[in-house]
Amino acid sequence: GTPDGLTSIDLTLKNTEITGNNANYSVSYHLTQADADANVNPLPIPYTNITNCQIVFVRVQDINTGCYNTTTLELCVEQAPIANTPTPLMYCDPDSDGFGVFDLTSKDIEITGGDPSLSVSYHETMADADNDVNPLTSPYNNIVEDMQTVYVRVESSTIATDCATIVELILIVNPTPQLGPEPTALEICDDLSADGFGQFDLTSKEPEILQNLADPTQYIVSYYETMGNADLGVNAIANPMNYTNTTAFNQIIWIRVEDIDPATGCYKLTSLELIVNALPVLIQPTPLELCDDNNPGDEMESFTLEDATDEILNGQTGISLSYYETQADAD
Repeated sequence: GTPDGLTSIDLTLKNTEITGNNANYSVSYHLTQADADANVNPLPIPYTNITNCQIVFVRVQDINTGCYNTTTLELCVEQAPIANTPTPLMYCDPDSDGFGVFDLTSKDIEITGGDPSLSVSYHETMADADNDVNPLTSPYNNIVEDMQTVYVRVESSTIATDCATIVELILIVNPTPQLGPEPTALEICDDLSADGFGQFDLTSKEPEILQNLADPTQYIVSYYETMGNADLGVNAIANPMNYTNTTAFNQIIWIRVEDIDPATGCYKLTSLELIVNALPVLIQPTPLELCDDNNPGDEMESFTLEDATDEILNGQTGISLSYYETQADAD
């Protein structure tokens, strides 16, 4: 762990080699030859070396006769490769079921710091990483819902021993906003200029867009003129409450619904159709005229206003007409 050349060592791992696996021999380790000869101050097990490489003295004694001999053991600590603990690897889950697909190798450079002499493998358990077995392939489907830890084994091609550093990589599956069907078209009537352009309040569609979300306040809604911009989250429409369409009569805009937590970066796109409905083309009718017959001199007669309908519509269908005494009432 700490690159100081010192570490805790289980010296008894050498007992069998030293004794030739003779059960009648006892083994103790000492700091000096004098201590080994006197059989005093045996080193604790495990023992942390005080220099690198360090010579310790081994006393091997026949438990039946008491006769002993000594040898030496050199303790050398190899530095395991330096590896960085990576930031969590996140996946935005389209169906929010807690499972996703992860490109594990995308973390290689972050873990190794770009050192080309280091090799990286990923494992589902610490034991697999320790034993260098069952490496995971990438892309990898997580097997633990929502969050899973995988273990990364980092080895160096320049170190002659089997030293490896193991770090953890957290896999996080973030849900994406589960939107309903595309919102219904947003329609306005063309103004008197009849040019197919008008002003839309795009935000008026947000209740419809967010209706399937448990807490709509956890999401940010933004609007874009192209799908590419919406996907990248750039060049959003600056004033969606007062937007003038750029394509006459009919236009598609794109809506990005994004988790309010910027750490997840999860979002969904949907589209909204803008429709500018043309005004009916009306003909100014000729006046309706009647003779003052019912009560001559009062200039009051009963008019059938619908008599002007055909002239006003000039053959157009699908239009209803109603009549008012004032412009204000008609408006």
